[in-house]
Amino acid sequence: MNAQREIDIAAAPPSDSTALRELYLIYNENTEKLRAAFESLERRFREIDPCNIYNSINEGLVTLDDEENILTFNKAAERIFGLPEQEAVGKSIRAVLPRCEAAFAQYRRGDSSGGRYEIAFKNGKNDPVYLKGRFSPLLDRQGAEIGTACLFTDLSIERLLEEKARRSDRLTALGELAAGVAHEMRNPLTTIRGYLQILPDNKDDEDFIKEFSSNLIREIDRLTRLTDDLLNMAKPISPELQRERLSDLAASVGFFLSDKFESSGTQLIVEEDRGGDCVLIDRDRIKQVFINLYMNAIEAMREGGEIRVRFSRRTGRLSEEEKEKVYAVAEVIDNGPGISSHVLDRLFDPFFTTKESGTGLGLSLSHRIVEEHGGFLRVESRAGEGACFGILLPLAAEKE
Repeated sequence: MNAQREIDIAAAPPSDSTALRELYLIYNENTEKLRAAFESLERRFREIDPCNIYNSINEGLVTLDDEENILTFNKAAERIFGLPEQEAVGKSIRAVLPRCEAAFAQYRRGDSSGGRYEIAFKNGKNDPVYLKGRFSPLLDRQGAEIGTACLFTDLSIERLLEEKARRSDRLTALGELAAGVAHEMRNPLTTIRGYLQILPDNKDDEDFIKEFSSNLIREIDRLTRLTDDLLNMAKPISPELQRERLSDLAASVGFFLSDKFESSGTQLIVEEDRGGDCVLIDRDRIKQVFINLYMNAIEAMREGGEIRVRFSRRTGRLSEEEKEKVYAVAEVIDNGPGISSHVLDRLFDPFFTTKESGTGLGLSLSHRIVEEHGGFLRVESRAGEGACFGILLPLAAEKE
């Protein structure tokens, strides 16, 4: 309709005041539409202004030119490093952020961490600061590299919460340990006390004295085993680790326990370790792990059976934050009755045992020893199908 009005106005004589008035109204109407459109575009531009986005993110974002001088320094970076933007821009990252120098130097050397680094320091208030830093190329619109983009995530609060959780876990574990020790000690002490109470009335009874001596020795041995296991749990690994092959250690422990295997009718088969990979270990501590696994398998197969030790190599990581490593694996496999699911869930809990004379610390101790070596002890089993305990330890090359 506006087009028709424009045609009519154009055809009207210049002196026609009505046509001029209509032209003026159309002009005002279109001007108002343009103004509204401009204001809408201006509001939209303010909303998507890169500077607003850049200063709104919670991560510290710092960009560098090709000479490693700071181009931009957002609000989160100001908060993390305690430095205003005007004091940072135009200066070298090494001068402004010396705490990040080592990580940045690693990135520039092209190491294999994928540009991700952990950075720790203390701020001006002497509070610990933990950062996850990530570096990547800064590109222009044509895709050419013109510098470096640095993204810093402040993990200080998360680390504080993790530390509180760890302390809470340690206190909980200590409470469970104390309760377990008290429970395990109470039974033999009660037995000893009971015998001592009736000893005066039966001191001339030879049969009683034999039973008394036998039971007291048994209960004292039980307390001794508990004490030994507790001491082993508290014992740290040796700082002087040795290069060993798991196959050599598995075979030597088998020889050490040869009398146990023979008397129980159990056959031990240590397969060939084709990889022959070495691990860095405290020999005596890992030897204790093999002893515990062998003895558990022997006791599980009451009428004898077969224990097979198999070796392999696997690549993986134990947590999302950890880099992938190559692990030497030793699997201790028996053809016994297996482990039911409800027992499997509690197998590594301190003082949990299905044995009448066990302390319930053997597997818990073994798990801790392997973890102290940077590895992992796992179990796979089903009732009636035997059990497989896997010892995973990082190769010596991964730790050197």
